[in-house]
Amino acid sequence: MTAQTIDLAAARARNEDVWRRSSTLLYARQIDAFVELWCEDASYEAALPVAGLPAVITGHEALHAAFTGLVSAAKSITVHDVRFHQTDDPDVAIIEERMVGELADGDRYENRLIIRVTFRDGRIAHMLEYYGQFAHQDLLRKLGFTA
Repeated sequence: MTAQTIDLAAARARNEDVWRRSSTLLYARQIDAFVELWCEDASYEAALPVAGLPAVITGHEALHAAFTGLVSAAKSITVHDVRFHQTDDPDVAIIEERMVGELADGDRYENRLIIRVTFRDGRIAHMLEYYGQFAHQDLLRKLGFTA
């Protein structure tokens, strides 16, 4: 193994651990602890913006509000088919997953996501998320965020 391979293996382990812990906290509705795994100036960005949701959400307070809204609308959220891809940049990973939400009103939300995550000092600094735009728009409509 080269020094770069060892560094990337360590980066992957660190980044994947942060990702898994943050996901577990989010789906368990532990939003305070979830947000603590994000940098203070961190941002979430939707690659395919939809009406009713800002394209970029920045800072702990805004992230807390947005993710609280997501989990409060669901009885449960699970992810399947998770694939974590460490890039050759030790601070960047690409995650693929299929999200399934059982909504409070009995409806179901299902979407495939591809997420580019930038890490800094063992925390999430930026997340750029690609998702099925129509399914996400339909979810926001069901939740009353858009007509």
